[in-house]
Amino acid sequence: MTRNQTVEINHLTVLQIQYLTELEQLEKGRGTIGAVAAKCGVKHPTVSRFFKSCIEKGYLTESLEFTDKGKKMLRWHQKVQKDVREYLERSGITEGIDDVLKGMIENIDYRRLEELTKSHMRINKEIQMQKEQNQIRNIEELVEYGNHPVVISILQTDGSRRSMAENGFEPLGIVKHNKRGCYLELTIREMHAVSRINGKQMKGHLTCLKYLQGDMYKIADVKNGRIKIPLNARVFQNFDHGTLRGNLLITVSSSVGEAHMPESTARLIFKL
Repeated sequence: MTRNQTVEINHLTVLQIQYLTELEQLEKGRGTIGAVAAKCGVKHPTVSRFFKSCIEKGYLTESLEFTDKGKKMLRWHQKVQKDVREYLERSGITEGIDDVLKGMIENIDYRRLEELTKSHMRINKEIQMQKEQNQIRNIEELVEYGNHPVVISILQTDGSRRSMAENGFEPLGIVKHNKRGCYLELTIREMHAVSRINGKQMKGHLTCLKYLQGDMYKIADVKNGRIKIPLNARVFQNFDHGTLRGNLLITVSSSVGEAHMPESTARLIFKL
Protein backbone atom coordinates (compact mmCIF):
# COMPACT_ATOMS: atom_id res chain seq x y z
CA MET A 1 0.00 0.00 0.00
CA THR A 2 1.35 3.46 -0.87
CA ARG A 3 1.87 6.28 1.58
CA ASN A 4 -1.14 8.17 0.15
CA GLN A 5 -3.35 5.15 0.66
CA THR A 6 -2.12 4.90 4.22
CA VAL A 7 -3.24 8.44 4.95
CA GLU A 8 -6.78 7.67 3.75
CA ILE A 9 -7.21 4.86 6.26
CA ASN A 10 -8.53 5.80 9.68
CA HIS A 11 -6.61 4.65 12.70
CA LEU A 12 -8.23 1.60 14.23
CA THR A 13 -7.85 0.60 17.84
CA VAL A 14 -6.26 -2.75 18.64
CA LEU A 15 -9.72 -4.03 19.64
CA GLN A 16 -11.28 -2.89 16.36
CA ILE A 17 -8.60 -4.76 14.43
CA GLN A 18 -9.55 -7.80 16.51
CA TYR A 19 -13.27 -7.33 15.68
CA LEU A 20 -12.51 -7.41 11.96
CA THR A 21 -10.07 -10.31 12.27
CA GLU A 22 -12.69 -12.37 14.12
CA LEU A 23 -15.38 -11.37 11.61
CA GLU A 24 -13.26 -12.56 8.70
CA GLN A 25 -13.02 -16.03 10.23
CA LEU A 26 -16.77 -16.47 10.88
CA GLU A 27 -19.55 -17.63 8.62
CA LYS A 28 -21.90 -14.67 8.21
CA GLY A 29 -25.47 -14.91 9.41
CA ARG A 30 -27.68 -14.23 12.42
CA GLY A 31 -25.66 -13.91 15.57
CA THR A 32 -22.45 -12.90 13.81
CA ILE A 33 -22.09 -9.62 15.71
CA GLY A 34 -22.84 -11.34 19.01
CA ALA A 35 -20.23 -13.99 18.28
CA VAL A 36 -17.58 -11.36 17.55
CA ALA A 37 -18.52 -9.45 20.72
CA ALA A 38 -18.26 -12.62 22.81
CA LYS A 39 -14.86 -13.54 21.31
CA CYS A 40 -13.49 -10.07 22.05
CA GLY A 41 -15.07 -9.71 25.49
CA VAL A 42 -17.12 -6.60 24.69
CA LYS A 43 -20.80 -5.72 24.44
CA HIS A 44 -22.93 -6.32 21.32
CA PRO A 45 -23.74 -2.59 20.71
CA THR A 46 -20.03 -1.67 20.65
CA VAL A 47 -19.28 -4.08 17.81
CA SER A 48 -22.55 -3.25 16.04
CA ARG A 49 -21.77 0.48 15.95
CA PHE A 50 -18.25 -0.17 14.65
CA PHE A 51 -19.45 -2.49 11.87
CA LYS A 52 -22.10 0.08 10.88
CA SER A 53 -19.30 2.66 10.53
CA CYS A 54 -17.31 0.19 8.38
CA ILE A 55 -20.36 -0.29 6.11
CA GLU A 56 -20.71 3.49 5.71
CA LYS A 57 -17.03 3.77 4.75
CA GLY A 58 -17.26 0.97 2.21
CA TYR A 59 -15.18 -1.59 4.12
CA LEU A 60 -18.08 -4.01 4.67
CA THR A 61 -21.30 -4.83 2.84
CA GLU A 62 -24.70 -4.85 4.55
CA SER A 63 -24.31 -8.61 4.99
CA LEU A 64 -20.94 -8.01 6.74
CA GLU A 65 -18.84 -9.35 3.86
CA PHE A 66 -15.53 -7.60 3.25
CA THR A 67 -15.24 -5.40 0.17
CA ASP A 68 -11.89 -5.25 -1.67
CA LYS A 69 -11.28 -1.92 0.05
CA GLY A 70 -12.05 -3.50 3.41
CA LYS A 71 -9.70 -6.43 2.83
CA LYS A 72 -6.85 -4.07 1.95
CA MET A 73 -7.60 -1.96 5.00
CA LEU A 74 -7.56 -4.95 7.36
CA ARG A 75 -4.38 -6.42 5.85
CA TRP A 76 -2.68 -3.08 6.27
CA HIS A 77 -3.60 -2.79 9.95
CA GLN A 78 -2.62 -6.38 10.63
CA LYS A 79 0.78 -5.81 9.02
CA VAL A 80 1.40 -2.63 11.00
CA GLN A 81 0.48 -4.40 14.22
CA LYS A 82 2.74 -7.38 13.41
CA ASP A 83 5.69 -5.17 12.43
CA VAL A 84 5.42 -3.04 15.57
CA ARG A 85 5.21 -6.10 17.84
CA GLU A 86 8.31 -7.60 16.18
CA TYR A 87 10.15 -4.30 16.60
CA LEU A 88 9.28 -4.16 20.29
CA GLU A 89 10.45 -7.75 20.77
CA ARG A 90 13.73 -6.95 18.98
CA SER A 91 14.15 -3.96 21.27
CA GLY A 92 13.92 -6.19 24.34
CA ILE A 93 10.54 -4.90 25.51
CA THR A 94 8.70 -7.82 27.07
CA GLU A 95 6.98 -6.60 30.22
CA GLY A 96 3.75 -4.80 29.31
CA ILE A 97 4.37 -5.25 25.58
CA ASP A 98 0.63 -5.35 24.80
CA ASP A 99 0.09 -1.98 26.48
CA VAL A 100 3.05 -0.42 24.62
CA LEU A 101 1.80 -1.90 21.33
CA LYS A 102 -1.70 -0.55 21.93
CA GLY A 103 -0.39 2.93 22.68
CA MET A 104 1.76 3.02 19.56
CA ILE A 105 -0.88 1.64 17.17
CA GLU A 106 -3.56 4.02 18.42
CA ASN A 107 -1.55 7.19 18.96
CA ILE A 108 1.35 7.35 16.50
CA ASP A 109 1.05 8.27 12.83
CA TYR A 110 1.45 5.20 10.63
CA ARG A 111 4.14 6.83 8.53
CA ARG A 112 6.29 7.23 11.63
CA LEU A 113 5.59 3.62 12.58
CA GLU A 114 6.75 2.56 9.12
CA GLU A 115 10.00 4.49 9.58
CA LEU A 116 10.50 2.92 12.98
CA THR A 117 9.94 -0.70 11.94
CA LYS A 118 11.74 -0.54 8.59
CA SER A 119 14.86 1.36 9.61
CA HIS A 120 15.88 -0.37 12.81
CA MET A 121 19.52 -0.59 11.64
CA ARG A 122 20.70 3.03 11.48
CA ILE A 123 24.25 2.62 12.65
CA ASN A 124 27.16 3.24 10.31
CA LYS A 125 28.00 -0.39 9.47
CA GLU A 126 31.70 0.06 8.69
CA ILE A 127 32.35 1.78 12.01
CA GLN A 128 30.07 -0.66 13.82
CA MET A 129 32.36 -3.56 12.91
CA GLN A 130 35.23 -1.74 14.60
CA LYS A 131 33.27 -0.84 17.72
CA GLU A 132 32.08 -4.12 19.21
CA GLN A 133 32.84 -3.00 22.72
CA ASN A 134 30.97 -2.07 25.87
CA GLN A 135 32.09 1.55 26.16
CA ILE A 136 31.51 3.82 23.16
CA ARG A 137 33.89 6.79 23.09
CA ASN A 138 32.31 8.88 20.34
CA ILE A 139 28.59 8.42 19.81
CA GLU A 140 28.47 10.96 16.97
CA GLU A 141 30.65 8.90 14.66
CA LEU A 142 28.39 5.88 15.11
CA VAL A 143 24.97 7.37 14.39
CA GLU A 144 24.29 8.52 10.85
CA TYR A 145 22.96 12.03 10.16
CA GLY A 146 19.19 12.40 10.32
CA ASN A 147 16.24 11.67 12.61
CA HIS A 148 15.88 8.12 13.91
CA PRO A 149 12.68 7.11 15.78
CA VAL A 150 13.21 4.89 18.83
CA VAL A 151 10.93 3.27 21.37
CA ILE A 152 11.78 4.35 24.90
CA SER A 153 11.32 2.42 28.13
CA ILE A 154 11.66 3.99 31.56
CA LEU A 155 12.33 1.41 34.24
CA GLN A 156 13.00 1.44 37.94
CA THR A 157 16.72 1.76 38.58
CA ASP A 158 17.22 -1.97 39.09
CA GLY A 159 15.46 -2.67 35.78
CA SER A 160 12.91 -4.98 37.42
CA ARG A 161 9.75 -3.14 36.37
CA ARG A 162 8.45 -0.05 34.62
CA SER A 163 8.68 3.31 36.35
CA MET A 164 5.66 5.57 36.79
CA ALA A 165 7.79 8.25 35.10
CA GLU A 166 7.16 6.47 31.77
CA ASN A 167 3.58 7.80 31.82
CA GLY A 168 4.92 11.32 31.38
CA PHE A 169 6.32 10.72 27.88
CA GLU A 170 5.14 9.57 24.47
CA PRO A 171 6.42 6.03 23.82
CA LEU A 172 8.29 7.11 20.69
CA GLY A 173 11.40 9.27 20.95
CA ILE A 174 13.75 10.52 18.23
CA VAL A 175 17.53 10.29 18.12
CA LYS A 176 18.68 13.31 16.12
CA HIS A 177 22.12 13.80 14.62
CA ASN A 178 22.70 17.20 13.01
CA LYS A 179 25.07 20.16 13.15
CA ARG A 180 24.09 20.77 16.77
CA GLY A 181 25.27 17.32 17.78
CA CYS A 182 23.62 14.01 18.63
CA TYR A 183 20.80 13.91 21.13
CA LEU A 184 17.65 12.09 22.19
CA GLU A 185 14.41 14.07 21.95
CA LEU A 186 11.44 13.05 24.12
CA THR A 187 7.90 14.43 23.91
CA ILE A 188 6.12 15.22 27.18
CA ARG A 189 2.50 14.13 27.57
CA GLU A 190 -0.17 14.70 30.18
CA MET A 191 -0.05 12.35 33.14
CA HIS A 192 -3.13 10.93 34.89
CA ALA A 193 -3.54 9.58 38.39
CA VAL A 194 -6.27 8.83 40.93
CA SER A 195 -6.24 10.62 44.27
CA ARG A 196 -5.84 8.27 47.22
CA ILE A 197 -7.73 10.79 49.35
CA ASN A 198 -10.98 11.27 47.43
CA GLY A 199 -10.68 8.98 44.39
CA LYS A 200 -10.82 11.87 41.93
CA GLN A 201 -9.03 11.77 38.59
CA MET A 202 -6.05 14.13 38.50
CA LYS A 203 -3.95 15.48 35.66
CA GLY A 204 -0.37 16.64 35.65
CA HIS A 205 2.84 17.00 33.74
CA LEU A 206 6.58 16.63 34.04
CA THR A 207 8.29 19.67 35.54
CA CYS A 208 11.97 18.71 35.39
CA LEU A 209 14.25 15.96 34.05
CA LYS A 210 17.90 15.52 35.00
CA TYR A 211 20.30 13.03 33.41
CA LEU A 212 23.48 11.58 34.83
CA GLN A 213 26.58 12.77 33.00
CA GLY A 214 29.75 11.44 34.53
CA ASP A 215 29.18 11.76 38.27
CA MET A 216 26.81 14.75 38.10
CA TYR A 217 23.15 15.17 37.24
CA LYS A 218 22.44 17.86 34.65
CA ILE A 219 19.11 19.51 33.86
CA ALA A 220 17.81 18.65 30.38
CA ASP A 221 16.59 21.40 28.05
CA VAL A 222 12.79 21.63 27.83
CA LYS A 223 11.16 23.58 24.98
CA ASN A 224 7.71 23.38 23.38
CA GLY A 225 6.85 20.21 25.25
CA ARG A 226 10.04 18.41 24.20
CA ILE A 227 13.11 17.40 26.15
CA LYS A 228 16.59 17.06 24.67
CA ILE A 229 19.22 14.80 26.20
CA PRO A 230 22.69 14.95 24.58
CA LEU A 231 24.21 11.57 23.76
CA ASN A 232 27.86 12.29 24.32
CA ALA A 233 30.80 10.15 25.45
CA ARG A 234 29.80 10.23 29.09
CA VAL A 235 26.34 8.77 28.50
CA PHE A 236 26.78 4.99 28.66
CA GLN A 237 26.18 3.24 25.35
CA ASN A 238 26.90 -0.34 24.33
CA PHE A 239 26.24 -2.82 21.56
CA ASP A 240 23.68 -5.56 22.07
CA HIS A 241 23.59 -8.14 19.25
CA GLY A 242 24.69 -5.55 16.69
CA THR A 243 22.31 -2.90 18.00
CA LEU A 244 23.36 0.29 19.75
CA ARG A 245 21.76 0.42 23.21
CA GLY A 246 21.28 3.59 25.23
CA ASN A 247 21.08 3.18 29.01
CA LEU A 248 21.16 6.22 31.28
CA LEU A 249 19.99 7.23 34.72
CA ILE A 250 17.53 10.10 35.00
CA THR A 251 15.60 11.84 37.75
CA VAL A 252 12.11 13.13 37.06
CA SER A 253 9.94 15.64 38.92
CA SER A 254 6.25 16.11 38.12
CA SER A 255 3.06 17.70 39.41
CA VAL A 256 -0.28 15.88 39.47
CA GLY A 257 -3.37 17.77 40.59
CA GLU A 258 -2.34 20.25 43.27
CA ALA A 259 0.45 18.02 44.53
CA HIS A 260 4.10 18.19 43.53
CA MET A 261 5.42 14.63 43.27
CA PRO A 262 8.80 13.93 44.86
CA GLU A 263 11.79 13.53 42.56
CA SER A 264 12.24 9.92 41.49
CA THR A 265 15.20 8.15 39.90
CA ALA A 266 14.72 5.87 36.91
CA ARG A 267 16.59 4.19 34.07
CA LEU A 268 15.91 5.31 30.49
CA ILE A 269 16.45 2.59 27.85
CA PHE A 270 16.32 2.83 24.05
CA LYS A 271 17.84 0.97 21.12
CA LEU A 272 19.04 2.00 17.67
